[in-house]
Amino acid sequence: MPRYDQLFQEIVHTIKEDYAGFAMCRDHHDPRPYVHTIGTAFMKKELDADLFFRQVNQYLAETGDRNLRFLRHPGPDYQPFTNGFFTRRKGEVLMVSEVHQEDQLQPKDEIIAINGQPLRFYTETLKKRVFYSDQNDRQIWTGFLKMADQITVRRNGQTWVMPLRRFARTEVLKTNTIVVEEGSAVLKIERIDETLERLVEENRELLTKADSIILDLRRCEEGWESSMFCLLPYILDQPVPVCEVMEGQGLLTHYTGKNCHRRIDQLKTMMTEPDLAPIASEMIEELEAKADLGWVLETEADWGAEEDALIQPVKPERRTVLITDLFTAGVAEELADLASRSSRCTLVGRQSSGRYQTCNLISVVFDDLFQLDYPISRRQAWTRDQPAGVPCDIEIEWTPRECDEDLLMIKAKAAAKDTDN
Repeated sequence: MPRYDQLFQEIVHTIKEDYAGFAMCRDHHDPRPYVHTIGTAFMKKELDADLFFRQVNQYLAETGDRNLRFLRHPGPDYQPFTNGFFTRRKGEVLMVSEVHQEDQLQPKDEIIAINGQPLRFYTETLKKRVFYSDQNDRQIWTGFLKMADQITVRRNGQTWVMPLRRFARTEVLKTNTIVVEEGSAVLKIERIDETLERLVEENRELLTKADSIILDLRRCEEGWESSMFCLLPYILDQPVPVCEVMEGQGLLTHYTGKNCHRRIDQLKTMMTEPDLAPIASEMIEELEAKADLGWVLETEADWGAEEDALIQPVKPERRTVLITDLFTAGVAEELADLASRSSRCTLVGRQSSGRYQTCNLISVVFDDLFQLDYPISRRQAWTRDQPAGVPCDIEIEWTPRECDEDLLMIKAKAAAKDTDN
């Protein structure tokens, strides 16, 4: 059995010394409540993998950075799971917004208590920031609900207590589609990668002839910067050199000795692959030279384009609307950030996740049981004064009506037709 006290100490040290976003959460960083809980459980002989896993995840959630992840490896005693539904906080209740496997619930059901306690017990009495945000409408309760045994549900004035079930986590297929609706070319983008590049290339004529463009990024959390370039002609309002875009994505990378050695250990696993060994060897050599350099300013060096090439806008007089939400993340946020500076673009929906502000994750495995993922780079332009994520021009508060009709798309289509934007 691992020494959980030592393991937690190592995690806290990593957050303070090696995690790229620590300066942004330093003012409210306090591991002492978790040290106390873990220590008390140890003394009472009640400390096990479940309790430790819950405590570390709550500790990491207080940073507000969803790129910090503590995973538990599958084994005889544990399999990754989901509760089978998703919620949004609305006032003093959690509204069920999506149902996947849990057939005892339906959208618009209200969760009024967790393990018999109202929401305010967890948000106020515990004095912890374990929901990633102090703003009600940006709080994420998924991980907390996975730690609970039961919920109290209200529907049409009737309440009942429902034990929470565990459903096997399944891989969600990410797809990209394009349709023309009311004169707008609507791209629903769930992953910015080579499939998106092909979709854009195959529909170049359609995208050129459309009256406007709508990029729906609500469910886009993954992707590559190089694939983002295919959308820039529909975002930019004037020609921009590739190098200028690249410089705008400048990163500060924290090259501590531990970060470099952990990355090197990861790269060494590639050395057995003949095609990858030369690249891995070169990267290892660079990391060895950078060990203990501290913060280094870098840019995205190779996005598959000539740095002096110009990105030419397509019909810059035409409006482009982007839809973002709480889970818009990563490259999709970079795209939204670029769009926010373009006069042709309007952002509709809700402020994005803020996950793009840190990146370049390192994975550390402890005792073959747990894995800590943490970012070692942060955006050069990110400051503590900035809100998390990219704000919208037209901010729309979530309401239960969204379970019945796509209010964000309706508003996006209206904005696409609004020539005064």
